[in-house]
Amino acid sequence: MAEQQDGFEGILGNETALRLLGRVLRTGEVSQAYLFHGPPGVGKRTVARRFGAALVSGGDHAAEDRALRRLHPDLAEIMPEGAFTTIGQVREIVRLAASRPFEGARRAFILQADTLNVHAANALLKTLEEPEGETVFVLLATSREGVLPTILSRAQAVRFNPVPTSVVTEFLEERGAAEPRLAAALGRGSVGLSLRYAEDPEFGELREAVFEAGFAFSEDFEARHDAIRRIVGRAEAVGEAREREFIGQIEEPDRRAKDGSIRAGRAARDGAVRESLELLALLYRDAAVIKSGAEELVANADRVGEIRGYVEEYPGADWVGAALVLGEARAALAYNVTAEAILEVTLSRIRRKILGPSQGSWTSGSLAGASPGSATRGTWTSGSATR
Repeated sequence: MAEQQDGFEGILGNETALRLLGRVLRTGEVSQAYLFHGPPGVGKRTVARRFGAALVSGGDHAAEDRALRRLHPDLAEIMPEGAFTTIGQVREIVRLAASRPFEGARRAFILQADTLNVHAANALLKTLEEPEGETVFVLLATSREGVLPTILSRAQAVRFNPVPTSVVTEFLEERGAAEPRLAAALGRGSVGLSLRYAEDPEFGELREAVFEAGFAFSEDFEARHDAIRRIVGRAEAVGEAREREFIGQIEEPDRRAKDGSIRAGRAARDGAVRESLELLALLYRDAAVIKSGAEELVANADRVGEIRGYVEEYPGADWVGAALVLGEARAALAYNVTAEAILEVTLSRIRRKILGPSQGSWTSGSLAGASPGSATRGTWTSGSATR
């Protein structure tokens, strides 16, 4: 665990990143922009909030406490409107960045760099090139590759790595989790995700829905479609729970807070859909591991017997190929395609990997074969989509 200093108490792992940021706070040598990059759930947003709170408070502990409770006017976190941070949102950021702080030592903005499209990024670029006043931008991204080069070149990159499973397990044991090793394995180096699996019943229900849909190879179309609907329903429930949690953290919610709660709920729902794809990939990876005789490497340790049963039932299945199909499905989430449609096409392709030789490509399992209720909001052909 990181040393108990510089406002980063309780953060697991990533000591190198925390030391760098602690030095920034101690010396006051602050860059105009930072890019925190790394996989989801490894502490980027938590550290960004604490870093931003320390920057705007200027050593005033009462102000820092208000900032951490989202009650400081000079610290703002911008949530994407849907899949992207819009040019309108960025223009408002630029306008505020050009003015003096309301009360703090600085202004600080936290936003997701990998949700900026080209127009929004260009609107932000001039401010990053020629910052006015004491404004600091903390940009978040899952990888450097997902950030436009023009933005990347003007920010100091700070990498956040997955937290070792042993560290997460120990942390969960201290919190009294019922199955700390299992939750840590399912979290895949993400403390936030591990906590969800340890403590959030909604994520347990999402996992159950994924198992049901992921192994519904012999079911008819209607049964497979119902299983997919259950995944989507569980993702919606995760989003609704996050919306309630967000608004409950604010003492006097106003319209802005309520709008923020809606965006947070939408982001949580989309995150749950992404997690369902990751769970499917992990499921088929576990099947491949069991088939190779290395059961000790299985992440879903509580379901080894069940997974082994499917491995024995389908001896000719291409489990590795099934896991690889999920890569294209992840890419499709960046486009305006419904989660239900993505899951239907993906599981249709996977079913062919399990039941017989591969038949065709992504387009052979295209949306033309999806159910009427899973229509897209955009187009998705030849393995690509239009925004």
